Amino acid sequence: MIHVNPVRRIIYSSQSVGGDERADHQDILAVSRRNNGMDGISGILWTGGGQYRQLLEGPADSVRETLSRIMCDPRHAGIRILDDRMTDAPVFGDWAMASLPGDRPDESAQRLRLLLRNADPDIRRFFPVD
Repeated sequence: MIHVNPVRRIIYSSQSVGGDERADHQDILAVSRRNNGMDGISGILWTGGGQYRQLLEGPADSVRETLSRIMCDPRHAGIRILDDRMTDAPVFGDWAMASLPGDRPDESAQRLRLLLRNADPDIRRFFPVD
């Protein structure tokens, strides 16, 4: 008998309030990759137009703790939970955190479409792929 560990998936958006969105994005990404790998969390972080959009997935306790840290991060404002559900499997597997800066829209949109190509439409609708 195969035992499936449920995965919590949260998608949120927030406004960037730091002085240097690109530097903040790189710092957030570095910390995310380090922490998420240890906590069993995977996902994707997109930035553009002064906004963050992130999908976090993993063990429910780890996702809750990660979201709590994000909510206290002074680089974010106006955090809105767009989707929060339990699922059977992660979309992004073992990736600690995929990332796409939105500063080059054509390239970023193409890469985002590739990353999300196998994702459920319920996930793709939260990211600017068109």
